[in-house]
Amino acid sequence: MDKTWAEILIDWFPMLLLVGVWIFVIYRQRNIYRGKSGKTHGEMLEEHIVEMRRQNDLLQQLVNDQEARLQNLEAMLPSR
Repeated sequence: MDKTWAEILIDWFPMLLLVGVWIFVIYRQRNIYRGKSGKTHGEMLEEHIVEMRRQNDLLQQLVNDQEARLQNLEAMLPSR
């Protein structure tokens, strides 16, 4: 029962390797679900949705302004 540290490490090497690979895989999976900014995909999608709604509101405002302008121009035309 006199094993040296080297023999103990050699006996436990496969288990330590397995644990190391498992930790590496878990770490990689965590990074896959985060973008370069550190935000999750869900957080990035929420920000994208907010920005899309803001742009849609601006576009709707532009359309309404153009419709009002067109109505004013039509009202200025002499009727036939």
